[in-house]
Amino acid sequence: MDKTAQWLEIVAKDHNKWIEIANKLGEYNYSEDVVQECYIVLYKYTNENKVIKNGKINEGYMFFVIRSVLFQFYNSKKKIKMQSIDDDRFFEQIPNECKMNEQIAYNDFCKLLDKKASTFNWYDQKLWKLYSQTDMSIRKIAAETKISWVSIFNSLKNIKNELRQELGEDYLDFKNQDYENLK
Repeated sequence: MDKTAQWLEIVAKDHNKWIEIANKLGEYNYSEDVVQECYIVLYKYTNENKVIKNGKINEGYMFFVIRSVLFQFYNSKKKIKMQSIDDDRFFEQIPNECKMNEQIAYNDFCKLLDKKASTFNWYDQKLWKLYSQTDMSIRKIAAETKISWVSIFNSLKNIKNELRQELGEDYLDFKNQDYENLK
């Protein structure tokens, strides 16, 4: 038996205590599974010195490991949501025709915006794409491109003004739900 398995056996002797901690953190149905997952995490990512100090198990460290694994467990449960077709609420989630028209019109407006943006010079096209399609701020763009933020700000201001002049009516049509008037 290797040294890792020996210190994990020491930790596992207090198995019921770890299950109790998982229960106190609010997990009653899968607390056993959470604790078993903690043993795997301990085996893969930590060493004996972090868990056992002066011959005693560091309960604070174990609490944080259990809590972290529990949060990962909750996050993984949130990602997949099963929906039965037999459930009456299933058909309530299907968008109605009004919402579909709005989404089609939004798509059409985005196409108009992209068409207009494609007429910009190379620099403005790249800058607009970077600004509008990422979550980067002007300062972050400036830091990554080594272009002054003032230059980026002024360029974006000019781009936005040009888009407002060109697509202002279409935007108002979209906001007023006059979808058939979009060019």
